[in-house]
Formats: sequence, structure tokens, C-alpha cells
Amino acid sequence: MNPRRAERFKTSLQFINIAYKNFYGALDACKVADYVVFVLSPTVEVDVWGDTLLRTLQAQGLPDVVTVVASDPSLDMKTRPVILKSLLSFIQYFVPGQPRVFDLYVSSDRLNALRSLSEGKPGDVRWREGRAWILGEKSEWEDGIMKVTGIVRGVSLSANRLIHLPNFGDFLIDKVSSKNHLSSS
Repeated sequence: MNPRRAERFKTSLQFINIAYKNFYGALDACKVADYVVFVLSPTVEVDVWGDTLLRTLQAQGLPDVVTVVASDPSLDMKTRPVILKSLLSFIQYFVPGQPRVFDLYVSSDRLNALRSLSEGKPGDVRWREGRAWILGEKSEWEDGIMKVTGIVRGVSLSANRLIHLPNFGDFLIDKVSSKNHLSSS
């Protein structure tokens, strides 16, 4: 997960790509993200799995969303606005405040989607308030201690609290070695 520099906007962006049908990976990634980018197809409808994921993410709480439609040069210019309007209506069911769908086939929309990610101020997600969480980048076992390296988000991480690792449980924190490193036993 290397940050990508957006020189035009004088910022760096870090993208987490989630494989299709990786349900829990998508839920976990959305927990730590500032923005979620939904990439919709202009020709294929959302299947049952995608609908379930969107409903679950809606219930979990989403950060700010930027919705784009995948570039498809085969679409003619007459049907493109109709498809975008339909996709906007669809995504607004799950994200009511979604103002538009960016068409990645159009250069100005590509730029505006990038601008939304680079210059916007991410909104708060209610469940995150008052909690620390980590975007883990690396974990390793060393002498019976699990060491997690990542980015701490939210409030300060305290060594006097428990930490929850999804699918593993709650653990005491042995020490916090820096603002980006955590040791747990």
C-alpha cells in the first residue's frame, strides 16, 4: 500500500484495492478509509453479492463516497447520460447524499473524481468518534509477541486499553513503540 502522489493537487493518496467477493476485507477496509470509491459497470447490473455488500456497508457506516463508472468506449453518447442517471439513482439508495457519478471515460470527470479525493475534507463516521484504529500494513510474530505496523487513526492509541483484532479477539497492548508501531501480546 504505497501512497501515490497527486502532484497537481499537492497531496498523496493511498488506495486499498479489495478483491471481488472479499466480503470481510471490504468491510474492514471501509472501517479505516477516509473515502470509499465505488466503481460501477455501465453494462453489468449489481449482483446479489454486491447488493448484500452495499447493504452491509450502509449498516456499518460509510465514510465519504466517490462513485465512478468504469470507462467504456463502446457506449454511444446518447445512452451514456441515461446510464449515469440510472447509476446515480441506484447509488443514492445506499448513499443518499451522493451528488453525482463520475464517468471515467470523460477526462474532465476523471480529473473531478481525483479532485474530490484530493481536496475534500473527509466527513466523520459516527462509530469512529472516540476510538483509535489501525490501518495495518505488516504483522509479524517475534518471541511470542505479535507486532503490528501500521497507521494509527482516530484518537490516540493507549497501551492501557485492549485492542481488537478482527477474527482473532481482544488483546492487551504490551507497548506502543511509536505513533506508527504497535506491539501486542
